[in-house]
Amino acid sequence: MIIVLKQGISDEKVDSLKRWLMEKGLDVAPIYGTEKTVLGLVGDTSHLSVDEVSMHDAVEKVLKVQEPFKKANRKFHPENTIIKVGNLEIGGKDLAIIAGPCSVESEEQITKIAQSVKKAGANLLRGGAFKPRTSPYSFQGLKTEGLIMLKRAGEATGLPIVSEITNINYIEIFEQYVDIIQVGARNMQNFELLKELGRFKKPILLKRGFANTLEELLMACEYIMSEGNQNIILCERGIRTLENYTRNTLDLSAVPALKRLSHLPVIVDPSHGCGLAWMVEPLSKAAIAAGADGLIIEVHNNPAKALSDGPQSITPSEFSYIMPKLREYAKLEGRHINIPHTIAYAGTPGSFANEAAEKLYPNSAHTGLEHFEDVFNAVLNGSAEIGIVPVENTLAGKVSDVIETLENGNFEVIDRIKIKINQMLVAPAGTELSAVRKIYSHNKALEQCKKFLSTMPDCRIIPYSTTSAAAAAVAALNDKCSAAIASENAAKLNRLIILKDNIQDKDENYTEFVAFKLATK
Repeated sequence: MIIVLKQGISDEKVDSLKRWLMEKGLDVAPIYGTEKTVLGLVGDTSHLSVDEVSMHDAVEKVLKVQEPFKKANRKFHPENTIIKVGNLEIGGKDLAIIAGPCSVESEEQITKIAQSVKKAGANLLRGGAFKPRTSPYSFQGLKTEGLIMLKRAGEATGLPIVSEITNINYIEIFEQYVDIIQVGARNMQNFELLKELGRFKKPILLKRGFANTLEELLMACEYIMSEGNQNIILCERGIRTLENYTRNTLDLSAVPALKRLSHLPVIVDPSHGCGLAWMVEPLSKAAIAAGADGLIIEVHNNPAKALSDGPQSITPSEFSYIMPKLREYAKLEGRHINIPHTIAYAGTPGSFANEAAEKLYPNSAHTGLEHFEDVFNAVLNGSAEIGIVPVENTLAGKVSDVIETLENGNFEVIDRIKIKINQMLVAPAGTELSAVRKIYSHNKALEQCKKFLSTMPDCRIIPYSTTSAAAAAVAALNDKCSAAIASENAAKLNRLIILKDNIQDKDENYTEFVAFKLATK
């Protein structure tokens, strides 16, 4: 039952009403809003009639709550709950971007990842120290030592820490080292753990279970809140369905549903939601569009060698690449993602332009765009501060359309760098060179490899927007008869093998890139 109080009613009358309700054996939880004050009643209200309560002078109206969850119910608390962690308000205008590896593996690893995700716009650092795994033989985490490493990395970068608790016995350690305590899917209905966490004031990130309904998630939340801790963040992380293409089925309908049912902030975990690194970007965009208050994304510096969840982890370069895109989606929803400095380049992570951007501006966020003109437009419209484009290659010559655009008076060249270009023929694992019938790449890369291509007369040559995008396309096709000409980094990022290395016509092959900004008028 919820009691809406009259505006301007005296404290004396409100106190009188509260005393009367407590005499009936009920707990009274006042919620103070900007326009209304309500009293939420917790306990058995079956003996209390609406008419009886309405007789009191302080009461404007009485609402019956049919759902079994009370404290998490939006009727109980009409205004959105905002949870403050450091300088971040989760549930407010800024989106919570939680990033980091599934498991803390070493101090060097977690510190480097923390630095990378911070510069790309993450405002919270995640990392697993105690790892509940399906198999008892899998890596179980570094435990307390891992938490200490995580805390140091957080302190070094100024990022608050998120980590998963698995056992009641660890609560005091988590109270000391962790800023947000995560309850994983396997422990969503560990009610003794939930009740114990309710006695602390630290925010709790509560993940939905593998096969739990939204009501069951909110009832689990109720266990925490009934013990006093109201700082809960709900997390949709995918559920089990008949579909097995993805690791789980990400239920994005849960976001607007939970926002209607509850006043608590809701974030989405696209990494666990699909289990596939290449799906993280589109599902993150969709989560923001659905109204999520944040994302939790797994980022690992070498996913192929990760001790847990490598297939769903993206690299720091990929995280840096998608963050400016997510910022634009956030703007459409009236939300905000703060990225200190954005450098735009033509290509995707693993491209030579990406390498140039990272060497020129190692402490900035880098985002790849499909075409050269997209980079110029990004600088023109202010979505990027600096653009990086190629202007000349040793073998293929000048990039005339880029040079013409740079000379139109709108832009000012501020830096230059030459990158050694080693072109590789890359393809999905298991592909034989003799079986290749299609080769994808950018026109300039194709020009640099004319001699090699002449040895592949049966191949169809397919021009592509960038070399790195060509590698990504071949990875998606996975047809064992398609290959791309791209860099070694592009091959690694797209989990491709190198069929033949250094296929450029001459070993001394360089591309000059320039960095530019808007010209000062």
